[in-house]
Amino acid sequence: MRVISVQGDRVTIEVEGQRRTLKVGLGDAFAARRPPPDNAKQASGHGSMVLTADARGHFSTQVEVNGVSSSFLVDTGASVVTLSSSLARRANIDLERATPITISTANGRAQAYRVVLNSVKVGSLSAHLVEAVVIEDAKLPFALLGMSFLNRMDMHREGDSLTLLQRY
Repeated sequence: MRVISVQGDRVTIEVEGQRRTLKVGLGDAFAARRPPPDNAKQASGHGSMVLTADARGHFSTQVEVNGVSSSFLVDTGASVVTLSSSLARRANIDLERATPITISTANGRAQAYRVVLNSVKVGSLSAHLVEAVVIEDAKLPFALLGMSFLNRMDMHREGDSLTLLQRY
């Protein structure tokens, strides 16, 4: 990795011949506004997936929630799958019947809704009745694939690869 330039709150880097401009302080939120690269492939065998880290070491992938596809960041620090309210609406999640809660996030406390997702699919991996929270879009610029899904998987990291193997 090479730093090409620094201008105010932006830095341009080059990784393996590709240049990227990052805004200091936004971290994942900055990258999550662009579609992630196609960095997921099936591992050998059924019920497994290998994800490749991006230049910053983060793993992102396409996830289907109740049949609706969206980009997610894999986040082992998130207790549950976390969705924006707009994604929840697209996935036909009824927030009027959901339980309102207050949660602690990396950005402080936030109002959210506790829900149960009918299905979560990542490639050939799938889980039903997955606990999740829904946060207003302004407070959540990207969805998180948290531990309520990941706990159902065996996870193994080697270098820039993360292998998920479905346990149940």
